[in-house]
Amino acid sequence: MPEEEKKVYLRKDERFEIRYHYGYKEDGTSSYKSVYGNSKEEVISNYRLKKEELFKKNDLLIFDKSYIGYDIYSWLNNSKIKNKKSTNSNYTYTVYSRIIPKFAKVKKKEISLEIINNFTNDLLNEGLAPKSVKDILIILQQILKIGGINIKIPMPKVPKSNIQILQSEEQQQLEIELLKNMDTVKFGIYFCLYSGLRIGELCALQWKNIDLKDKKIYVKQTLVRIKNSNLSSNKKTIIILDEPKSLSSIREIPIPDFIMPLLENLDNNITSNTFLISGSEKFIETRTYFNKYKKIMKKIKLDSYNFHALRHTFATRCIENGCDAKTLSEILGHSSVNITLERYVHPNYKNKVIMMNQLKPLYF
Repeated sequence: MPEEEKKVYLRKDERFEIRYHYGYKEDGTSSYKSVYGNSKEEVISNYRLKKEELFKKNDLLIFDKSYIGYDIYSWLNNSKIKNKKSTNSNYTYTVYSRIIPKFAKVKKKEISLEIINNFTNDLLNEGLAPKSVKDILIILQQILKIGGINIKIPMPKVPKSNIQILQSEEQQQLEIELLKNMDTVKFGIYFCLYSGLRIGELCALQWKNIDLKDKKIYVKQTLVRIKNSNLSSNKKTIIILDEPKSLSSIREIPIPDFIMPLLENLDNNITSNTFLISGSEKFIETRTYFNKYKKIMKKIKLDSYNFHALRHTFATRCIENGCDAKTLSEILGHSSVNITLERYVHPNYKNKVIMMNQLKPLYF
């Protein structure tokens, strides 16, 4: 018996119907559609025509379990449920632009390591960074796993990124400039040097997240630019207030005592919804704030440093001053203390000399 015949259902109105799985509802449950006919032959013919039509548009992947595309949509649905908006937006863009065109119409029984390796080489030959290619392959690996395909995908070697850290003299030079006629923009830069905030977290920080009495801030949101899901809009991207990078990024950070007077000076004509660095209830977008930062850095000839260098500098100074890795990890909002150890706990040669000279001979 053909597979389609098993799906035929005779309705009370004596029409024949075939229901098929077609995507997912907002709550993540399966959605279904139907084709109809006045006979078994007609409904099967209509079903095949519909299948052919959807195949051309890549929509076959929504309901045909024999294709990898079916698992692509399952993975996207799971991602939508468990991830925050910005993460889901990036995943959706990656899947639609990279994975669907290559794998949606590949049958599960035909997938091979050779096909995947050719895909990897094509991405690298296009000029994509190894890190970007690895991120795409990780998603593909998860999709294949949903379909019961256990192929271990070789990942491209990703070179370690260069961590920018201001030297002590450079940090002092920057602080002198920031303390001159300090405003909310300058304060934001200064505050990042002594809190380790990410630029999105800083731009999203409102006064309702600042506790002057207990001297701490609550990091509960971040400002991010994501792909616009409204295809009819002229705007390719939109800016949203979203949850921080990970669950561990939702955190409390103590405010150093020497920061308090500067912060209290900014506490004028504000509401709980006032954004710290804009001084109004309208946020400053991260690109705009970064440009303001670069202008200040250029003035003091330090414009080779990106904004994330402030976070790295904060972490490095904490380690230099004896902060333990676990405490620093929680302040930074890292998901694992190993990330903190790997990135920042690297003693320089001077510290190695001091440590070696602390050794004492057992017999002299």
